[in-house]
Amino acid sequence: MPKNIRRILIAVGAVVVIALALVFMKLVFPEEEVIPTETPAPSDAPVYYLTHRSLSEVSGIHFSRNDGMVLDIDITREDGKYVYKVQPEENYFGYDGGRFQSMMYTVSTITATSLITETPEDLADYGLADPWITLKVEFNDGTSTTVYIGNETPVQYFYYATTDQDNTIYTIGNYITSLFSRSDYEYRNVDTFPTYEDDDIYEYIRHFIITQRDGTNIEVFLDPELNMEGNITMSTYMMTQPYVSPCNSETVQDLLKVLATLKRETIVGDIDKDTLKDYGLDAPARLLLENKDGDSLEVVIGKASNGRCYGCIARQYDDLMAGTEDKITLLGYSMSDFDWLKLNFMKLQIRTPWIIDIHNVASLYYDFNGETFDMQLYEYDDVTGSGIEVVRTCSHINGKDIYEANTKRIYGRTLNFRQVGEIPAGAKYEESYSTSVTITLKDGTKRVMRFHKMNDRQYACELDGKVEYYVYVSNIDDVLNCLHRAMDDREVSLVYER
Repeated sequence: MPKNIRRILIAVGAVVVIALALVFMKLVFPEEEVIPTETPAPSDAPVYYLTHRSLSEVSGIHFSRNDGMVLDIDITREDGKYVYKVQPEENYFGYDGGRFQSMMYTVSTITATSLITETPEDLADYGLADPWITLKVEFNDGTSTTVYIGNETPVQYFYYATTDQDNTIYTIGNYITSLFSRSDYEYRNVDTFPTYEDDDIYEYIRHFIITQRDGTNIEVFLDPELNMEGNITMSTYMMTQPYVSPCNSETVQDLLKVLATLKRETIVGDIDKDTLKDYGLDAPARLLLENKDGDSLEVVIGKASNGRCYGCIARQYDDLMAGTEDKITLLGYSMSDFDWLKLNFMKLQIRTPWIIDIHNVASLYYDFNGETFDMQLYEYDDVTGSGIEVVRTCSHINGKDIYEANTKRIYGRTLNFRQVGEIPAGAKYEESYSTSVTITLKDGTKRVMRFHKMNDRQYACELDGKVEYYVYVSNIDDVLNCLHRAMDDREVSLVYER
C-alpha cells in the first residue's frame, strides 16, 4: 500500500476514535441541567397624567396669561366637523380652525415629566401663586381640569405646573407653554382670499382697484357679456378709472397673474397708530380684489424694507384711522408681489389699429391663407330676466348660426389686434399678405386689414392700405382658433388662450 494512502487512513481512524470517545464521555458524565430563570423587567417610570381623555371628549378650552391674553373656545361637532365658537370674536380675519384642532390633541392628554412635591410649602416658590398660564380643559361629561403653569425650572425648557385637583407640583415640557404663549394674532386666519391657478384667475376675478401712492385709482372690471358702456371693442376687460376705456385683455391677464397670487409671507405683529410711519403706512397704496362669488380682499400697502413689503388689511386700517380700533396686524409680503405699484394705466388701455362699434357692422370676411369665414351679423330686440330691454347681436358664419356670446367674443378678438409697436424704419416684410380681415359697415363702407409676414412671430399690419404697426402672430392664431371653436359648437373662451 502506498505511503500516502496509509497516512490518510490512519488520520481518518484517529478522528473516528476521538468522536467515539466524546460520545462515551457524554453518556457517562451528562452535563448538569441548567434551568433558566426569569429576569425581572425593569420597572417602568411612573407616568403623571394631568389630563387623560380622548380628543372627541374635549368640549372647551379656556386659557389666560398674566399678560392679559384671554381666549375662550367652545367646541361642538356638526356634520362630522368641529365647530369653534371663540371669544373674543375676531372681526377682521376670523380664526384658524386648524390651530384649535391641534390644540385639542395637545390638551386632551397632558403628561408631566416628573413629580416635585405633593406638599408644597409656598406656591410662590414655583411661580404658581400668580400663574403665568391658566388652562381650563372641559369635557363632554361636564367635568373639567384646570392646569396652572408657573416658572421655568432650573433645567431649561421645563416648567412647574399644578392642577385644581390637588396641590401636587409637577414639571411639564415646553410643548404646552409654546402652544399657549403665542400672540393672539397667531391664531388668526389671515389668508382671506381664495388662491387661484391658471385660467381660473381670469374667470373668477371680476374687479380690481389699484390705488397708487399718489392717490391715482386704476379700476378694471371683467365684462363677461361684453356690453359695459364704452366697450365698443368687445374687450374682456373695461377700465372705469382714471378713464373709461376698453383694456387690452392680454395685458390685464398678465397683471392678474401677479395680483391674484398675492399671499402674505409672515405676520410681523400688531402695531399702533404711532408706528405707521415706520412701515410706510402713513401714505400707503392699496389693492382691492373681488371675485364673482363675492369674496374680496383689500390690503393697504406700505414701504419695502429688509427684503419684504409691509401691508395690512384695509378694513382694520380704516378703523384704526377712524379711532375705533387701537392696533392693526402688520403683514409681510414678498417685494416682487408689488412691482405693479408704479404701473402706468395707459399700458392697460387697448391699443388696436381699429375701433369699430359692433352695432355699425354688417359683416366680416376672414381669409387665413385660403381658409375663409363669412360672418354675417344680425340683431334682434330682447328682454332680460330682470326686465331690461337689450339688443342681441348674433351671426351666421358660412351659413352656421352662432349665438351671441360666441359672436361677440370673436368680434372682440378681431378688434383686439394689439399694436406691439410702430414698424421701425427700414424694417422688411413680405409684399404679399397671407391673412386678411374685411369689415363691411351697414352704410356700405369697407375696412380692410392685411397681415404681411416680418418673421416667425411678427406681422406688419396694413390697415386701409397703410402699413404702420406690427402685431404678433399669436393674435392672428387666436382669432382663427375662436372661429374653429364656434364652428364646432364649442364655447369661445372669454379670456385669451395661452
